[in-house]
Amino acid sequence: MIVSEKPYKDTTDVMIRSSGASSAVLASATALLGADLVVVTLSWDHPPSEGGIVTITFLMMISFVAFINVMHQVMRAEYLVSRIKVKGTEEKVLEKYTREMFQITKWARIMHVTVLLFTMIAFWVISYKYLISLAGYHVVILLLPFILFILYWISKFVGIEKEVGFFSSGSLMQFSIQIVFLVLICLDFFKIITIP
Repeated sequence: MIVSEKPYKDTTDVMIRSSGASSAVLASATALLGADLVVVTLSWDHPPSEGGIVTITFLMMISFVAFINVMHQVMRAEYLVSRIKVKGTEEKVLEKYTREMFQITKWARIMHVTVLLFTMIAFWVISYKYLISLAGYHVVILLLPFILFILYWISKFVGIEKEVGFFSSGSLMQFSIQIVFLVLICLDFFKIITIP
C-alpha cells in the first residue's frame, strides 16, 4: 500500500475538487424541507378528524431544526474550502481544516438522516390518520406504514446504502425509532392509545 507523505494535502485536494458535493447535499436537504412543508400544510389546513396533528407537528419541527443544521454544516464546509483555496496548502492549516471537514461530513450526514427519518415517520402518521378518517379502521390501512418501512430498509440491504450496514449505530437507532412509531400506530389502530 502506498501512503502519501502529505496525507492532508491529498485529502484537501479531494475536498476542493468535490466541493460541489455539498451542493448536492444541500439540494437533497432542501427537497426534504419541501416534503416537510407539504406535510405541515396538509395537516394544518385540513387536519385529520382522527387526530395526529400534535405528533405530525412535533416530527416536522425536529426535521426543520435538523435541516437548519445541515445548512449550517454545508455553509461551514464551503467556507473551509474557500479558506484553503485562499490560504494555500500550509501543512498546519491543512491538518486543522481537514479534521474539521471530517467532523462536518459526519454531522451533516447525521442531520440529513434525521431530516429524512422524521419526515418519513410524519408521512406515515399523516397518511395513516387521513385514511382512518376517510375509510374507517380497516386492516389494509394498517399495512401502509409497514410497507413504507420495508421500502425504506430495502436500500440498506440491496441498494446504494448497503455498505453502511444494518448494524451500524446510526442504522440501529433509525430502526429503533421507526419500530417505536410502528408500535404506536398499531396501538392507535387497536384503540389502546390515541396518537395526538
